[in-house]
Amino acid sequence: MSGPAIEEQGLSPRSLWPMLSYVLAVALIFACGILVRIIGMSTDISNSSSDNDTVIYDRHGFELALFHPEMNMVPVPLESMAPIFIDAVLVSLDPDYLATDEIEVWSLMEPILSGNFIDNPASITQLYLRLEEGTPDSRKKALQEASKVIYLERTYPREALLEQYLSQVPLGRSAFGVEAGSMSWFGVSSKDLEIGQAAYLASQIETKKWASRPENSADIILAQMYAAQMVTEKEYLHHRELLSEGLRIREPLASSIKPAVSGLGLMPALEEIYAELSDNYGEEHIIKGKIGAITTVDLDLQSRVAEIADEAIVVSSARQVAVVILDDRNQLRAAYTTGDFATDDIQLGVLRRVAWSPELIDLDFLSENDEISMTQLAELHSVLAREGVRYRTGRLLQTFDTSGEQVDRFSHEVLEILDSRRTSELTEKLADLATIDQKIGPLEGQVRVKGKQGTDEEQGVAWYGGASRRFA
Repeated sequence: MSGPAIEEQGLSPRSLWPMLSYVLAVALIFACGILVRIIGMSTDISNSSSDNDTVIYDRHGFELALFHPEMNMVPVPLESMAPIFIDAVLVSLDPDYLATDEIEVWSLMEPILSGNFIDNPASITQLYLRLEEGTPDSRKKALQEASKVIYLERTYPREALLEQYLSQVPLGRSAFGVEAGSMSWFGVSSKDLEIGQAAYLASQIETKKWASRPENSADIILAQMYAAQMVTEKEYLHHRELLSEGLRIREPLASSIKPAVSGLGLMPALEEIYAELSDNYGEEHIIKGKIGAITTVDLDLQSRVAEIADEAIVVSSARQVAVVILDDRNQLRAAYTTGDFATDDIQLGVLRRVAWSPELIDLDFLSENDEISMTQLAELHSVLAREGVRYRTGRLLQTFDTSGEQVDRFSHEVLEILDSRRTSELTEKLADLATIDQKIGPLEGQVRVKGKQGTDEEQGVAWYGGASRRFA
């Protein structure tokens, strides 16, 4: 007689679910760990170094100017910083940063889960990363930041990360890091900062760009330091009074541009070059000397033009003499004025008054009621000399990095091509220019310059515009 049959039973789907959930959770955690490690290893402590001067050269390689010759960034070790400044920064930004070595994973994950990237206070490590990468604006970037924070805090002591942050953080006045900031604001080394100065310098850190915490004034930071028992009551009251009366702040530099040669009227052109470099690469690159440039300016020609213009103002009754010279591709070679205005700011009158022929207005170079500047007058004659080809007026030939390697090379840019028949007819109406020194004129051995002169009695302006053939 056989025994009762035993039905083999498998695991039900309901009983499998907890096990599958556990396996999936383990796999997800493992995958996240690998992802965090891979992303985190893509970052490291940057090798911060002292800033360089941004050197600007003329087209022949002669030094034209220095941009930001002052000290803008000088990394120093944490031990060389005034401890009171470190206290001021920590109490205002991240009071517990050095108090623990634990990585605050939840505070890093919260913006990834919630999608709120602004309202979460940032740690010093996050602020350090954001010096280069900015505040995350997506879950993907928040995950990348969290991964890098975890990697950095596992790899380096927090003191090392704090040192890097304080050596590079912007502190106003084009100063990066505590040493340059101390010198710029107070004219002292960072190790010699007093309590009030430390609070003031810490207040220059732009916290609003990183997290939605209230703006920290020096008074608030000083009060926080007193509440945290970092300063005594006597020190607090004394430095609060100094802050209310106003600290002795060092006068800022008059200009961030230092021409290699003074008296040649280079500043307007250099200001335009500064603005163009800033637009292309960001002002921070200029301040830290990460970019240099070779320009279209001809320093020797600029010197000769300045000498001639200064002589002309002496022997004539003119109140001001201005000169603009472009090359055959509208690149600025020289621009000089004896007065206070830049050549771009000198208006010669509306085009219909300057035009020597109605056909000039028909070219649509400018509207007939538009004011024409010195530079535009030069551009107009360039169009006529180049048979209707209009180029963009350039000031840069090449940019290079700190190693001297080329970053960009700027070639001429054609804006438009005008009617060549009309421009040829207008060119025929130009007259030969002759100068007193007989270097310019229509005779053999002279440089032939064809142009047109005119006056605007209403504005009291007399002008001459002309062009010579290439290599004349």
